[in-house]
Amino acid sequence: MAQNTSPQPPILQKNTGRPRGKYTTKACEECRRRRAKCDGKKPSCSRCLQWQISCAYSDADTSRKPASKKYVLELRQRIESLEQLLKKHGIDPQESTEPKWWSSSSLSGPTGGEARDPTVEELTESWGKLALDESLNFDRDGEMRYFGRTSGRLEFPPSSDTLQTEVSASIVAPVAALDWESESVYHLYDRVVIEVGVSKSIQEELLNLYFTWENPWFAVVDEMLYYEGINSGSQYCSPLLHYCILAVGSLYSHKIDVRSDPNDPKTAGDIFVAKAKGYLYKSIESPSLTTVQAVTIIGTYYIAIGGDASCWLHHGMANRLVLDLGLNLDPAGFEETKTLSHREIQLRRQIYWALYCHDKWSSSYTGRVCSMLDSQGAVRVPEDDENEESSPAETSTQRAFRPLQRAMAGICLIQEKMILSLWAPKPLLNAKQRPAFLKSCLLDLRSWLYDLPTELRIDRPNSIPQAYTLHMIYYTARILLAEPYSKTPQSKEDDSQTPNETANLALDVCRESARAICLVAQKYRQIFGSFERSPISATHCTLSAALVLLRETEMLSTASHKAKLNICVTVLDELSKTWHPARAIGRSVRKLCFMATSDVIFASEDNYEIALDQEFPDIFAEIESSLQFEQQTSDLNEDPSILDILPFNYEFFDMMNQVVWDQI
Repeated sequence: MAQNTSPQPPILQKNTGRPRGKYTTKACEECRRRRAKCDGKKPSCSRCLQWQISCAYSDADTSRKPASKKYVLELRQRIESLEQLLKKHGIDPQESTEPKWWSSSSLSGPTGGEARDPTVEELTESWGKLALDESLNFDRDGEMRYFGRTSGRLEFPPSSDTLQTEVSASIVAPVAALDWESESVYHLYDRVVIEVGVSKSIQEELLNLYFTWENPWFAVVDEMLYYEGINSGSQYCSPLLHYCILAVGSLYSHKIDVRSDPNDPKTAGDIFVAKAKGYLYKSIESPSLTTVQAVTIIGTYYIAIGGDASCWLHHGMANRLVLDLGLNLDPAGFEETKTLSHREIQLRRQIYWALYCHDKWSSSYTGRVCSMLDSQGAVRVPEDDENEESSPAETSTQRAFRPLQRAMAGICLIQEKMILSLWAPKPLLNAKQRPAFLKSCLLDLRSWLYDLPTELRIDRPNSIPQAYTLHMIYYTARILLAEPYSKTPQSKEDDSQTPNETANLALDVCRESARAICLVAQKYRQIFGSFERSPISATHCTLSAALVLLRETEMLSTASHKAKLNICVTVLDELSKTWHPARAIGRSVRKLCFMATSDVIFASEDNYEIALDQEFPDIFAEIESSLQFEQQTSDLNEDPSILDILPFNYEFFDMMNQVVWDQI
């Protein structure tokens, strides 16, 4: 009994006589970095004022429990049912929260077409026709072409009763009717050996490089259909397309056999492009799906060698052919497409969404307007084929192919809304609508991130390189959204939020996103070695991060900030081995870094590089350690463990950036 009544050691006793410390659950970045207690005062906490240092707060709220995924899904269903109830009573649920010009179906993203009103089938069947009949389609080459109601041709009677049957048969193998291609289709490998002297084994290697590194990101080709076309001579493979794929595959290869000048890596793929040009001239006289694919891929080659204008021209041709062939309307809505297989229908959808996504990234990269808008198309996103069983030989990238396409389409729909609202020559938002739009779009982006499937998350090492590029695109989209607010004063007509609060929120979003891009880039380098085989999209992402970091003038003298800038420069240097624009951009960024910091590491391209074997802290272990530290030092943190409540794999990805970087 004596032991049970003895006083506890003083270290375990709770001192109730002392007044509670004035701590906050949301410390400033400087106090977080130093693991110091923060009183949370704004615009500057007491500690930062005392030491006369810059004080900034993160917009990530780390003190609240995120809801479980099940709860979020139930809440969404509840909101949708309430919105439907409002619509039945003639009330627009979106009228008070968003501009009238933006459809609520666009906000929900590409969910298979069911959310569209009217349905895809009603849109396509009511407004046009994919025509094979010569009374509508004057080309008479066996390719279906789209004509809308304004053309006046839909009222024409068929030219004959038998024509449709005859032309439908040509769908099976329209390439066979083209004398200039028919011989090549059945002997593609041998044909290339004869014409350019590249062996079959090297061709197979280039195809593998293309389908591993480029096609998952810019997916204009169905890999399975393409290889089947090589073996069977179907219309989904042609010498033109084959040469274009070999040209882009050469960009990722170190083989001297694919260069016109063995001593110049910049000439990789030249020999294939020279042949492709001859086939392209003939193909555009009677364009088909392979023509769309080929001009798209050859445009990618041109941008790799620094031909921005040629790339813009060829991708513009592809966008026009999309309208000509009716790829902007879902094939399931046309009577004429019933002869097509499910995989062929999926290919049409895949080409459309690949070009749609590229249009948004190209718009951001060049600062030009979008040329493919969501309102101009009604196409379902390609879904997984339930009838197909995955092969054990499939790679992780192949298994994640469809989820990756859906994720890219989803974020590009959000990005289109941002471009039209904030960056267009005539923005669709007035000054009063802008603050609400910022919060709404941030929520859309967070919802997109929350809904990513497991195979596309990068909280743990991921063998899919395009998953990392996708996250860089996500954080770049956040920068594009927030940047106008960090520079432009808010309208005085809006009383809900002071201009400083909106600008500070936007500034925090930009800075956190820039740090996240650097972190994702370094994780990519640790897993894949370098960005040499990364898609070119990483170039604009890295540039966006570097420019945001350079604007943080108060941080330019710190070693951690220079490390982030050096990661950006290193990534651009690695990208430049494949993509010429990255070299030009990297040189300019390096000059800006040297002008801002006067640090010798930015003086030349060969002076310094971030080592691949450099030790970087584990981001989630670091967050867990930080949360445990705050739990021990703050009386206001009463939750035992936030990590036990979170879906560990992703919900707090945004919170990691502030914790990690100062240890780099």
